[in-house]
Amino acid sequence: MTRGIFIRASLVMAGLSLAGCVTTTTPQQAADLFDCAALNQAVASAANGFKDIKGRFTDTRLTRSWETDVQAFHNACVITSAQRPDHYVCFGRLQVEDPRGALAAGSEALGQCLGSEWTGTPGDDRVVFSRADTDAVVTLETFINDRGRRMGALSVFQRAADAMPLADEEKRAQ
Repeated sequence: MTRGIFIRASLVMAGLSLAGCVTTTTPQQAADLFDCAALNQAVASAANGFKDIKGRFTDTRLTRSWETDVQAFHNACVITSAQRPDHYVCFGRLQVEDPRGALAAGSEALGQCLGSEWTGTPGDDRVVFSRADTDAVVTLETFINDRGRRMGALSVFQRAADAMPLADEEKRAQ
């Protein structure tokens, strides 16, 4: 448990120093960003391919998706698969005081939701959370949308390999 707290503190401090500001997320702010119970339900459902939280199915030429009542972030969550196996994903605006600290604040809140057993590994505009006793991983990514707003994508993947950036995503990041 102490190791998890140390790793989370290191992650938060690294994110804050990268962001160039100091941000503190209180448990209330964490609850404002994410629905922790819904997130934990999505994580638990990853083990069975999200079968217990899949709703109405939609199939298009590019993607398959299922509606879900499990809404962990901005009531904008679905289960989808396109270039990756089925995964749970949510999109929403990260409304924090300092947009430069959005990933740091979001990952701190996400860590509070997931608990001390989870460890976060930061990357460019992305944090990947994992836990020793589960194959599931949780990611939080930030990006600027076409209106100049700082957005977040919260995802739950069945396996760590599923969460790896795709080749075209790596090219865009360079």
